[in-house]
Amino acid sequence: MIITIEKLIFEGYGLGHVDGKAIFVRKSVPGDELEVETVNIKKNYDEAIIRKIIKPSTKRITPRCPYFDICGGCDHQNISYTDQLKFKDQIIDEMIEQNQIETGERLPIIPGSDSEYFYRNSIRFEFVTRLVDPHTATYEVAAPVSIQIARHNYLDPAKPVITDFCLLQSEFSNELCQSILDLYNNYGVPDNRKLLVDNHLWQIKIREGKQTGEFMLEMITKSSTLPMERGLKDLVKAFPEIKSFYHTIAPDKNIYKLKRRLLAGKPVIYEKIGKYTFQISPESFFQTNSLGVQTLYDQIKNFADIQMGDRVVDLFCGTGSIAIYLSTLAKSVIGVEIVPEAIRDAKDNAKINKISNVEFHCFDVSKLNNETMWQYSNAILVLDPPRAGLKPELIKKICKCDPKRIVYVSCNPATFFRDIKVFNKYGLGLTKLQPIDMFPQTHHIELVGLLATTR
Repeated sequence: MIITIEKLIFEGYGLGHVDGKAIFVRKSVPGDELEVETVNIKKNYDEAIIRKIIKPSTKRITPRCPYFDICGGCDHQNISYTDQLKFKDQIIDEMIEQNQIETGERLPIIPGSDSEYFYRNSIRFEFVTRLVDPHTATYEVAAPVSIQIARHNYLDPAKPVITDFCLLQSEFSNELCQSILDLYNNYGVPDNRKLLVDNHLWQIKIREGKQTGEFMLEMITKSSTLPMERGLKDLVKAFPEIKSFYHTIAPDKNIYKLKRRLLAGKPVIYEKIGKYTFQISPESFFQTNSLGVQTLYDQIKNFADIQMGDRVVDLFCGTGSIAIYLSTLAKSVIGVEIVPEAIRDAKDNAKINKISNVEFHCFDVSKLNNETMWQYSNAILVLDPPRAGLKPELIKKICKCDPKRIVYVSCNPATFFRDIKVFNKYGLGLTKLQPIDMFPQTHHIELVGLLATTR
């Protein structure tokens, strides 16, 4: 079927209509005239994929990555970065209108940093095997195979996209991946390579301190065996940038039963945000764009407007980076987080930065009772929940404790605006809203909102 893309909508889709029904098309650009194929039929819309570009949009550009058309890592490399920002701003405006939200001061979107590529500090690839010459041989005839790395194929998740590199991770990470592949592909006979992937190798994960130049390598296997362990240790010695090397065991790909062995280096690596230093362990969640996180945290700090004597409560504190970043003027800062490993890192981070007015508690925020919440009365609350957002019951408790102001940080505009409507019911509304593009080339948009009483 033939369709014209009218605009971009959230989650990376272009929107068009056929016979009055909405059609969502990934990797499309507003103004494209396309031949598409329906792949998913829904009640109110269909999802389709591009089969042919009949007439490209004037906004369409050639993507830098040769894997863009099938890899699920990027959504908008076929649009200039200037236009990406414009389209993302339009998406936020439409979501505001659809949700009938009063935003107060609506600030235009800003980039997290100057880096449109090579900004990710964490990435993982899946190990796969492929034929040396897939056009002339099949696995059934025992053709030579090589071990490769792959990313998610948005067209067919069962067929990962074999890649040589990723433009969102650092050049060093790309070089390291290739060196690991060379090690395995020079090992044994081709049949052995296939067995290594089928029985043992699962993923490679690389984390990076963008401001420190430190790297963590994590080799993830489906069994307790790490093939070529000695060779990998020797390889790591050749890269002084690698400060931490783990073998992680995920039995039968079960991520809830992980076991880790530190094979070389330190248990953690370090990253800097402004004047602060933070440790990153294998379990840590850390903002994926280190280069843009200072922009984000400066905006949070600006909205929080902390004065001498203020108390600050960070209800989803993770490893404590926001709480520590806001500690300068505050009388006290309390961080609450459900993940024990994150609280451990948060306490370590406070010690590293010699911060004495911050304390961290391991607790499920959703289970905070009214008595505990009243301790946060007249405090500045910072909320940076997971993508699922906040539960209505928690929003009610937060509003009842009468906070001085709330800074709500979200990586999911859909749940952000849903939650704002619940806050509105209890007399709290947006007074400022700042979108930030933390993830160029993708559909993701970070929002920072300031809420205050409207009663």
